[in-house]
Amino acid sequence: MFNSVHVRMTLWYVLVFGLLLGGFSIFVYAAISRAAYSRLDQSLSSRTEITANLLRSEMDESSGDLSAAAAETQRVLSLGDVHMAVFQGGRLMTANYLNEHTLNVPEGAFRAAEAAGGPSLSTIYDYGDFGEEGARLAVLRVSAGEADYFLALAQPLHNTAEELEALGRIFYLAIPGALLVAGIGGLLLARKSLAPVAAMTEQAESIGARNLHERLEVTNSRDELGRLATVLNDLLSRLDRSFESLRQFTADASHELRTPLAIIRGEAEVALSQNRDEAEYRESLAIVQDEARRLSRMVDDMLALARADGQQALKVEEFYLNDLVDDCAKASQVLALAKAISVTLDNAIDIAFRGDESLIRRMILNLLDNAIKYTPSGGHVSIKLTGKDSSVELIVSDTGIGIPANATARIFERFYRVDRARSRSVGGSGLGLSIAKWVAEAHNGTIDLDSRPGAGSTFTISLPLRKPGA
Repeated sequence: MFNSVHVRMTLWYVLVFGLLLGGFSIFVYAAISRAAYSRLDQSLSSRTEITANLLRSEMDESSGDLSAAAAETQRVLSLGDVHMAVFQGGRLMTANYLNEHTLNVPEGAFRAAEAAGGPSLSTIYDYGDFGEEGARLAVLRVSAGEADYFLALAQPLHNTAEELEALGRIFYLAIPGALLVAGIGGLLLARKSLAPVAAMTEQAESIGARNLHERLEVTNSRDELGRLATVLNDLLSRLDRSFESLRQFTADASHELRTPLAIIRGEAEVALSQNRDEAEYRESLAIVQDEARRLSRMVDDMLALARADGQQALKVEEFYLNDLVDDCAKASQVLALAKAISVTLDNAIDIAFRGDESLIRRMILNLLDNAIKYTPSGGHVSIKLTGKDSSVELIVSDTGIGIPANATARIFERFYRVDRARSRSVGGSGLGLSIAKWVAEAHNGTIDLDSRPGAGSTFTISLPLRKPGA
Protein backbone atom coordinates (compact mmCIF):
# COMPACT_ATOMS: atom_id res chain seq x y z
CA MET A 1 0.00 0.00 0.00
CA PHE A 2 2.78 2.41 0.90
CA ASN A 3 4.40 1.80 -2.50
CA SER A 4 1.60 3.86 -4.04
CA VAL A 5 2.41 7.52 -4.61
CA HIS A 6 -1.14 8.73 -4.03
CA VAL A 7 -1.30 6.87 -0.70
CA ARG A 8 1.97 8.44 0.46
CA MET A 9 0.77 11.86 -0.70
CA THR A 10 -2.48 11.36 1.22
CA LEU A 11 -0.65 10.33 4.39
CA TRP A 12 1.66 13.33 4.18
CA TYR A 13 -1.32 15.59 3.54
CA VAL A 14 -3.22 14.17 6.54
CA LEU A 15 -0.10 14.41 8.72
CA VAL A 16 0.55 18.06 7.84
CA PHE A 17 -3.14 18.93 8.08
CA GLY A 18 -3.37 17.14 11.43
CA LEU A 19 -0.38 19.03 12.81
CA LEU A 20 -1.83 22.34 11.65
CA LEU A 21 -5.30 21.50 12.96
CA GLY A 22 -3.90 20.24 16.27
CA GLY A 23 -1.77 23.33 16.69
CA PHE A 24 -4.69 25.59 15.85
CA SER A 25 -6.94 23.72 18.31
CA ILE A 26 -4.39 24.03 21.09
CA PHE A 27 -4.04 27.73 20.37
CA VAL A 28 -7.82 28.27 20.35
CA TYR A 29 -8.29 26.22 23.54
CA ALA A 30 -5.52 28.14 25.32
CA ALA A 31 -6.94 31.49 24.17
CA ILE A 32 -10.48 30.60 25.27
CA SER A 33 -9.22 29.22 28.59
CA ARG A 34 -7.20 32.34 29.26
CA ALA A 35 -10.15 34.56 28.34
CA ALA A 36 -12.53 32.53 30.56
CA TYR A 37 -10.30 32.76 33.61
CA SER A 38 -9.67 36.45 32.91
CA ARG A 39 -13.41 37.13 32.80
CA LEU A 40 -13.83 35.14 36.00
CA ASP A 41 -11.17 37.25 37.75
CA GLN A 42 -12.71 40.47 36.53
CA SER A 43 -16.18 39.39 37.64
CA LEU A 44 -14.89 38.25 41.04
CA SER A 45 -12.96 41.48 41.59
CA SER A 46 -16.00 43.57 40.68
CA ARG A 47 -18.27 41.48 42.89
CA THR A 48 -15.83 41.81 45.80
CA GLU A 49 -15.82 45.60 45.58
CA ILE A 50 -19.62 45.72 45.30
CA THR A 51 -19.93 43.41 48.32
CA ALA A 52 -17.49 45.54 50.30
CA ASN A 53 -19.45 48.73 49.56
CA LEU A 54 -22.75 47.11 50.51
CA LEU A 55 -21.19 45.64 53.65
CA ARG A 56 -20.08 49.14 54.77
CA SER A 57 -23.54 50.52 54.15
CA GLU A 58 -25.29 47.72 56.07
CA MET A 59 -22.92 48.08 59.02
CA ASP A 60 -23.74 51.78 59.24
CA GLU A 61 -27.44 50.93 59.26
CA SER A 62 -27.05 48.12 61.81
CA SER A 63 -24.93 50.23 64.18
CA GLY A 64 -21.83 48.11 63.60
CA ASP A 65 -23.46 44.67 63.87
CA LEU A 66 -21.15 42.71 61.53
CA SER A 67 -23.15 39.48 61.50
CA ALA A 68 -26.40 41.26 60.65
CA ALA A 69 -24.69 43.37 58.00
CA ALA A 70 -23.07 40.27 56.42
CA ALA A 71 -26.37 38.37 56.41
CA GLU A 72 -28.20 41.29 54.81
CA THR A 73 -25.42 41.66 52.23
CA GLN A 74 -25.67 37.96 51.39
CA ARG A 75 -29.47 38.25 51.07
CA VAL A 76 -29.33 41.33 48.86
CA LEU A 77 -26.58 40.15 46.52
CA SER A 78 -27.71 36.53 46.25
CA LEU A 79 -24.11 35.29 46.02
CA GLY A 80 -25.26 31.75 45.26
CA ASP A 81 -22.27 29.35 45.18
CA VAL A 82 -19.83 32.16 46.02
CA HIS A 83 -18.39 31.66 49.49
CA MET A 84 -18.12 34.87 51.55
CA ALA A 85 -16.24 35.39 54.79
CA VAL A 86 -15.20 38.39 56.88
CA PHE A 87 -11.99 38.32 58.89
CA GLN A 88 -10.57 40.69 61.50
CA GLY A 89 -6.90 40.33 62.37
CA GLY A 90 -6.85 36.90 60.77
CA ARG A 91 -9.81 35.70 62.90
CA LEU A 92 -13.02 34.60 61.16
CA MET A 93 -15.86 36.89 62.20
CA THR A 94 -18.73 35.68 59.99
CA ALA A 95 -19.31 33.73 56.80
CA ASN A 96 -21.98 32.09 54.73
CA TYR A 97 -21.67 28.25 54.61
CA LEU A 98 -20.30 28.65 58.13
CA ASN A 99 -22.23 25.71 59.49
CA GLU A 100 -20.89 23.40 56.79
CA HIS A 101 -17.32 24.41 56.04
CA THR A 102 -14.68 26.82 57.12
CA LEU A 103 -13.08 28.97 54.45
CA ASN A 104 -9.34 28.77 54.98
CA VAL A 105 -7.64 31.89 53.70
CA PRO A 106 -3.84 31.80 53.57
CA GLU A 107 -1.99 34.44 55.56
CA GLY A 108 -0.29 35.53 52.38
CA ALA A 109 -3.63 36.55 50.91
CA PHE A 110 -4.22 39.04 53.75
CA ARG A 111 -0.78 40.57 53.32
CA ALA A 112 -1.24 40.78 49.55
CA ALA A 113 -4.63 42.50 49.97
CA GLU A 114 -3.19 44.99 52.45
CA ALA A 115 -0.34 45.81 50.08
CA ALA A 116 -2.44 45.91 46.88
CA GLY A 117 -4.99 48.42 47.97
CA GLY A 118 -7.59 46.44 45.99
CA PRO A 119 -8.81 42.86 45.60
CA SER A 120 -5.95 40.34 45.82
CA LEU A 121 -6.59 37.24 43.65
CA SER A 122 -5.25 33.71 44.17
CA THR A 123 -6.31 30.09 43.76
CA ILE A 124 -7.06 27.74 46.67
CA TYR A 125 -7.62 23.94 46.63
CA ASP A 126 -8.16 22.93 50.29
CA TYR A 127 -11.87 23.59 50.64
CA GLY A 128 -14.16 20.60 50.27
CA ASP A 129 -16.87 22.10 48.05
CA PHE A 130 -14.37 23.36 45.51
CA GLY A 131 -13.36 19.88 44.32
CA GLU A 132 -10.21 19.15 42.37
CA GLU A 133 -10.47 22.36 40.35
CA GLY A 134 -10.26 24.59 43.44
CA ALA A 135 -11.57 28.15 43.60
CA ARG A 136 -10.49 31.67 42.85
CA LEU A 137 -10.12 33.70 46.03
CA ALA A 138 -10.48 37.48 46.18
CA VAL A 139 -9.46 39.25 49.42
CA LEU A 140 -10.14 42.97 49.96
CA ARG A 141 -9.35 45.18 52.97
CA VAL A 142 -12.52 46.96 54.17
CA SER A 143 -12.77 49.82 56.66
CA ALA A 144 -16.22 49.83 58.30
CA GLY A 145 -16.98 52.01 61.28
CA GLU A 146 -14.02 52.19 63.56
CA ALA A 147 -12.57 48.76 62.58
CA ASP A 148 -10.70 47.22 59.64
CA TYR A 149 -11.84 43.91 58.17
CA PHE A 150 -10.84 41.59 55.33
CA LEU A 151 -13.62 40.54 52.98
CA ALA A 152 -12.95 37.21 51.23
CA LEU A 153 -14.99 35.85 48.31
CA ALA A 154 -14.24 32.38 46.85
CA GLN A 155 -15.65 31.48 43.40
CA PRO A 156 -15.54 27.72 42.64
CA LEU A 157 -13.83 26.87 39.31
CA HIS A 158 -15.79 23.73 38.48
CA ASN A 159 -18.24 25.54 36.16
CA THR A 160 -15.44 27.08 34.13
CA ALA A 161 -13.58 23.78 34.12
CA GLU A 162 -16.67 21.96 32.85
CA GLU A 163 -17.10 24.50 30.05
CA LEU A 164 -13.48 24.02 29.00
CA GLU A 165 -13.86 20.24 29.21
CA ALA A 166 -16.90 20.47 26.94
CA LEU A 167 -14.84 22.53 24.50
CA GLY A 168 -12.04 19.96 24.70
CA ARG A 169 -14.51 17.14 23.95
CA ILE A 170 -15.65 19.06 20.88
CA PHE A 171 -12.05 19.25 19.71
CA TYR A 172 -11.47 15.56 20.49
CA LEU A 173 -14.42 14.61 18.31
CA ALA A 174 -13.99 17.25 15.62
CA ILE A 175 -10.27 16.70 14.92
CA PRO A 176 -10.51 12.96 14.07
CA GLY A 177 -13.59 13.66 11.96
CA ALA A 178 -11.81 16.47 10.15
CA LEU A 179 -8.77 14.24 9.58
CA LEU A 180 -10.99 11.49 8.21
CA VAL A 181 -12.68 13.89 5.80
CA ALA A 182 -9.30 15.36 4.88
CA GLY A 183 -7.87 11.88 4.28
CA ILE A 184 -10.73 10.88 2.00
CA GLY A 185 -10.58 14.19 0.17
CA GLY A 186 -6.79 14.01 -0.09
CA LEU A 187 -6.95 10.48 -1.46
CA LEU A 188 -9.50 11.48 -4.10
CA LEU A 189 -7.51 14.59 -4.96
CA ALA A 190 -4.24 12.63 -5.21
CA ARG A 191 -5.86 10.04 -7.47
CA LYS A 192 -7.33 12.72 -9.69
CA SER A 193 -4.02 14.62 -9.81
CA LEU A 194 -2.04 11.48 -10.66
CA ALA A 195 -4.57 10.16 -13.17
CA PRO A 196 -2.62 11.73 -16.10
CA VAL A 197 0.53 9.99 -14.83
CA ALA A 198 -1.30 6.66 -14.80
CA ALA A 199 -2.54 7.34 -18.32
CA MET A 200 0.99 8.22 -19.49
CA THR A 201 2.27 5.02 -17.85
CA GLU A 202 -0.25 2.90 -19.75
CA GLN A 203 0.63 4.66 -23.01
CA ALA A 204 4.36 4.28 -22.37
CA GLU A 205 3.96 0.56 -21.63
CA SER A 206 2.33 0.07 -25.01
CA ILE A 207 5.20 1.74 -26.90
CA GLY A 208 7.96 -0.57 -28.07
CA ALA A 209 10.57 -0.83 -30.81
CA ARG A 210 7.88 -1.46 -33.43
CA ASN A 211 5.76 1.61 -32.64
CA LEU A 212 8.25 4.24 -31.51
CA HIS A 213 6.45 6.68 -33.77
CA GLU A 214 3.58 6.89 -31.26
CA ARG A 215 3.62 9.73 -28.73
CA LEU A 216 2.11 10.42 -25.32
CA GLU A 217 -0.97 12.61 -25.20
CA VAL A 218 -0.29 16.13 -23.92
CA THR A 219 -3.44 17.66 -22.41
CA ASN A 220 -1.87 20.85 -21.03
CA SER A 221 1.65 21.66 -22.12
CA ARG A 222 1.95 24.48 -19.56
CA ASP A 223 1.70 22.43 -16.36
CA GLU A 224 4.26 20.05 -14.84
CA LEU A 225 2.67 16.88 -16.21
CA GLY A 226 2.35 18.43 -19.64
CA ARG A 227 6.04 19.35 -19.60
CA LEU A 228 6.87 15.81 -18.45
CA ALA A 229 4.87 14.36 -21.34
CA THR A 230 6.61 16.75 -23.75
CA VAL A 231 10.04 15.70 -22.46
CA LEU A 232 9.10 12.02 -22.79
CA ASN A 233 7.86 12.64 -26.32
CA ASP A 234 11.16 14.31 -27.16
CA LEU A 235 12.96 11.30 -25.70
CA LEU A 236 10.82 8.95 -27.81
CA SER A 237 11.63 11.05 -30.88
CA ARG A 238 15.35 10.75 -30.18
CA LEU A 239 14.98 7.01 -29.60
CA ASP A 240 12.99 6.70 -32.82
CA ARG A 241 15.73 8.51 -34.73
CA SER A 242 18.38 6.37 -33.06
CA PHE A 243 16.55 3.14 -33.93
CA GLU A 244 16.01 4.34 -37.48
CA SER A 245 19.69 5.27 -37.72
CA LEU A 246 20.64 1.86 -36.33
CA ARG A 247 18.38 0.08 -38.81
CA GLN A 248 19.80 2.15 -41.64
CA PHE A 249 23.34 1.57 -40.41
CA THR A 250 22.73 -2.19 -40.21
CA ALA A 251 21.22 -2.26 -43.68
CA ASP A 252 24.05 -0.18 -45.15
CA ALA A 253 26.71 -2.24 -43.37
CA SER A 254 25.15 -5.47 -44.62
CA HIS A 255 25.06 -4.08 -48.14
CA GLU A 256 28.67 -2.89 -47.96
CA LEU A 257 29.91 -6.17 -46.52
CA ARG A 258 27.96 -8.29 -48.98
CA THR A 259 29.89 -7.17 -52.08
CA PRO A 260 33.48 -7.87 -50.91
CA LEU A 261 32.37 -11.14 -49.35
CA ALA A 262 30.69 -12.14 -52.61
CA ILE A 263 33.87 -11.26 -54.52
CA ILE A 264 36.05 -13.28 -52.15
CA ARG A 265 33.67 -16.23 -52.27
CA GLY A 266 33.41 -16.04 -56.07
CA GLU A 267 37.17 -15.86 -56.57
CA ALA A 268 37.69 -18.80 -54.22
CA GLU A 269 35.04 -20.88 -56.00
CA VAL A 270 36.51 -20.09 -59.42
CA ALA A 271 40.05 -20.86 -58.24
CA LEU A 272 38.97 -24.17 -56.74
CA SER A 273 36.66 -25.23 -59.56
CA GLN A 274 39.57 -26.60 -61.65
CA ASN A 275 43.32 -26.81 -61.76
CA ARG A 276 44.95 -23.54 -62.78
CA ASP A 277 48.46 -22.29 -63.30
CA GLU A 278 50.36 -20.23 -60.73
CA ALA A 279 49.65 -16.87 -62.37
CA GLU A 280 45.90 -17.40 -62.23
CA TYR A 281 46.06 -18.46 -58.57
CA ARG A 282 48.17 -15.41 -57.74
CA GLU A 283 45.68 -13.16 -59.55
CA SER A 284 42.76 -14.65 -57.56
CA LEU A 285 44.67 -14.35 -54.29
CA ALA A 286 45.51 -10.72 -55.09
CA ILE A 287 41.81 -9.98 -55.58
CA VAL A 288 40.97 -11.79 -52.35
CA GLN A 289 43.71 -9.83 -50.56
CA ASP A 290 42.39 -6.48 -51.83
CA GLU A 291 38.84 -7.30 -50.78
CA ALA A 292 40.03 -8.62 -47.40
CA ARG A 293 41.96 -5.39 -46.88
CA ARG A 294 38.84 -3.43 -47.72
CA LEU A 295 36.81 -5.54 -45.29
CA SER A 296 39.39 -5.08 -42.57
CA ARG A 297 39.38 -1.32 -42.94
CA MET A 298 35.60 -1.22 -43.05
CA VAL A 299 35.39 -3.27 -39.85
CA ASP A 300 37.89 -0.96 -38.17
CA ASP A 301 35.84 2.06 -39.21
CA MET A 302 32.64 0.47 -37.98
CA LEU A 303 34.29 -0.36 -34.67
CA ALA A 304 35.47 3.23 -34.33
CA LEU A 305 31.95 4.55 -34.95
CA ALA A 306 30.48 2.01 -32.52
CA ARG A 307 32.86 3.32 -29.87
CA ALA A 308 31.84 6.85 -30.78
CA ASP A 309 28.19 5.96 -30.20
CA GLY A 310 29.21 4.56 -26.81
CA GLN A 311 30.83 7.90 -25.86
CA GLN A 312 34.37 6.52 -25.81
CA ALA A 313 36.56 8.49 -23.41
CA LEU A 314 39.39 10.44 -25.04
CA LYS A 315 42.98 9.58 -24.13
CA VAL A 316 44.05 13.17 -23.63
CA GLU A 317 47.77 13.89 -23.90
CA GLU A 318 49.97 16.81 -24.87
CA PHE A 319 51.68 16.84 -28.28
CA TYR A 320 52.63 19.23 -31.05
CA LEU A 321 49.89 19.32 -33.65
CA ASN A 322 52.21 20.57 -36.38
CA ASP A 323 54.44 17.50 -35.96
CA LEU A 324 51.42 15.21 -36.20
CA VAL A 325 50.20 16.94 -39.38
CA ASP A 326 53.68 16.63 -40.86
CA ASP A 327 53.76 12.87 -40.12
CA CYS A 328 50.33 12.40 -41.74
CA ALA A 329 51.41 14.32 -44.83
CA LYS A 330 54.47 12.13 -45.21
CA ALA A 331 52.39 8.98 -44.75
CA SER A 332 50.01 10.06 -47.53
CA GLN A 333 52.87 10.54 -49.99
CA VAL A 334 52.78 6.83 -50.87
CA LEU A 335 49.22 7.05 -52.20
CA ALA A 336 49.84 10.45 -53.77
CA LEU A 337 52.94 9.33 -55.71
CA ALA A 338 51.03 6.38 -57.18
CA LYS A 339 48.65 8.90 -58.83
CA ALA A 340 51.28 11.60 -59.48
CA ILE A 341 49.51 13.92 -57.05
CA SER A 342 51.55 16.58 -55.25
CA VAL A 343 51.00 17.14 -51.54
CA THR A 344 52.12 20.45 -50.00
CA LEU A 345 52.14 21.42 -46.36
CA ASP A 346 51.94 24.95 -45.01
CA ASN A 347 52.98 24.35 -41.42
CA ALA A 348 55.52 26.88 -40.20
CA ILE A 349 54.73 27.29 -36.50
CA ASP A 350 54.76 25.01 -33.46
CA ILE A 351 51.30 24.45 -31.96
CA ALA A 352 51.03 22.68 -28.60
CA PHE A 353 47.77 20.76 -28.39
CA ARG A 354 45.98 18.61 -25.82
CA GLY A 355 43.78 15.83 -27.16
CA ASP A 356 43.63 12.22 -28.28
CA GLU A 357 46.61 11.93 -30.61
CA SER A 358 45.56 8.65 -32.22
CA LEU A 359 42.07 9.97 -33.06
CA ILE A 360 43.42 13.27 -34.43
CA ARG A 361 45.86 11.29 -36.58
CA ARG A 362 43.04 9.12 -37.91
CA MET A 363 40.93 12.19 -38.72
CA ILE A 364 43.76 13.82 -40.70
CA LEU A 365 44.63 10.60 -42.56
CA ASN A 366 40.98 10.05 -43.48
CA LEU A 367 40.74 13.56 -44.93
CA LEU A 368 44.01 13.15 -46.88
CA ASP A 369 42.98 9.69 -48.09
CA ASN A 370 39.63 11.07 -49.25
CA ALA A 371 41.30 14.01 -51.02
CA ILE A 372 43.83 11.77 -52.83
CA LYS A 373 41.21 9.20 -53.87
CA TYR A 374 38.95 11.75 -55.53
CA THR A 375 41.68 13.86 -57.10
CA PRO A 376 42.62 12.89 -60.66
CA SER A 377 46.22 12.10 -61.57
CA GLY A 378 48.42 15.16 -61.72
CA GLY A 379 46.26 17.00 -59.24
CA HIS A 380 47.25 18.77 -56.06
CA VAL A 381 46.41 18.39 -52.35
CA SER A 382 47.35 21.08 -49.82
CA ILE A 383 47.38 21.10 -46.05
CA LYS A 384 47.40 24.29 -44.03
CA LEU A 385 47.64 24.58 -40.25
CA THR A 386 47.05 27.93 -38.53
CA GLY A 387 46.84 28.76 -34.85
CA LYS A 388 44.87 31.48 -33.08
CA ASP A 389 44.60 32.61 -29.47
CA SER A 390 42.02 30.03 -28.47
CA SER A 391 41.67 27.70 -31.48
CA VAL A 392 43.51 26.05 -34.32
CA GLU A 393 42.41 25.51 -37.92
CA LEU A 394 43.40 22.64 -40.20
CA ILE A 395 42.49 23.10 -43.88
CA VAL A 396 42.72 20.21 -46.37
CA SER A 397 42.11 21.24 -49.99
CA ASP A 398 42.23 19.27 -53.25
CA THR A 399 41.70 19.85 -56.93
CA GLY A 400 39.51 16.81 -57.31
CA ILE A 401 36.09 16.13 -58.78
CA GLY A 402 34.25 18.06 -56.08
CA ILE A 403 30.90 17.35 -54.49
CA PRO A 404 27.50 18.45 -55.84
CA ALA A 405 25.63 21.03 -53.76
CA ASN A 406 22.73 18.65 -53.13
CA ALA A 407 25.11 16.12 -51.53
CA THR A 408 27.12 18.36 -49.18
CA ALA A 409 24.47 18.16 -46.45
CA ARG A 410 24.75 14.34 -46.35
CA ILE A 411 28.42 13.85 -47.06
CA PHE A 412 29.20 13.15 -43.38
CA GLU A 413 26.47 10.49 -43.04
CA ARG A 414 27.59 6.92 -42.54
CA PHE A 415 27.94 4.85 -45.73
CA TYR A 416 26.78 7.77 -47.84
CA ARG A 417 28.40 8.07 -51.26
CA VAL A 418 27.76 10.59 -53.99
CA ASP A 419 28.53 7.98 -56.65
CA ARG A 420 28.46 4.45 -55.26
CA ALA A 421 30.01 2.82 -58.30
CA ARG A 422 32.89 5.26 -58.44
CA SER A 423 33.41 5.16 -54.70
CA ARG A 424 33.73 1.38 -54.81
CA SER A 425 36.25 1.58 -57.60
CA VAL A 426 38.54 3.72 -55.42
CA GLY A 427 38.02 1.53 -52.37
CA GLY A 428 35.94 3.84 -50.20
CA SER A 429 33.61 2.54 -47.49
CA GLY A 430 31.63 5.71 -46.87
CA LEU A 431 32.75 5.93 -43.22
CA GLY A 432 35.91 8.03 -43.37
CA LEU A 433 34.22 11.42 -43.26
CA SER A 434 31.78 10.24 -40.56
CA ILE A 435 34.76 9.31 -38.39
CA ALA A 436 36.44 12.65 -39.12
CA LYS A 437 33.33 14.54 -38.01
CA TRP A 438 33.04 12.46 -34.83
CA VAL A 439 36.69 13.08 -33.91
CA ALA A 440 36.32 16.84 -34.45
CA GLU A 441 33.13 17.01 -32.36
CA ALA A 442 34.65 14.78 -29.66
CA HIS A 443 37.30 17.49 -29.24
CA ASN A 444 34.58 20.19 -29.10
CA GLY A 445 35.48 21.27 -32.61
CA THR A 446 33.73 21.58 -35.99
CA ILE A 447 34.32 20.44 -39.53
CA ASP A 448 33.03 22.38 -42.55
CA LEU A 449 32.99 21.63 -46.27
CA ASP A 450 33.30 24.00 -49.22
CA SER A 451 33.08 22.22 -52.56
CA ARG A 452 32.10 22.74 -56.16
CA PRO A 453 31.84 20.04 -58.85
CA GLY A 454 35.00 20.00 -60.96
CA ALA A 455 36.77 22.59 -58.78
CA GLY A 456 37.76 20.44 -55.79
CA SER A 457 36.83 20.40 -52.13
CA THR A 458 38.08 22.14 -49.00
CA PHE A 459 37.57 20.69 -45.51
CA THR A 460 38.15 23.09 -42.60
CA ILE A 461 38.55 21.68 -39.10
CA SER A 462 38.42 24.10 -36.16
CA LEU A 463 39.58 22.79 -32.78
CA PRO A 464 39.71 24.71 -29.49
CA LEU A 465 43.09 24.91 -27.79
CA ARG A 466 43.13 23.50 -24.26
CA LYS A 467 45.37 25.05 -21.68
CA PRO A 468 48.19 22.82 -20.42
CA GLY A 469 46.94 20.65 -17.58
CA ALA A 470 43.27 21.25 -18.42
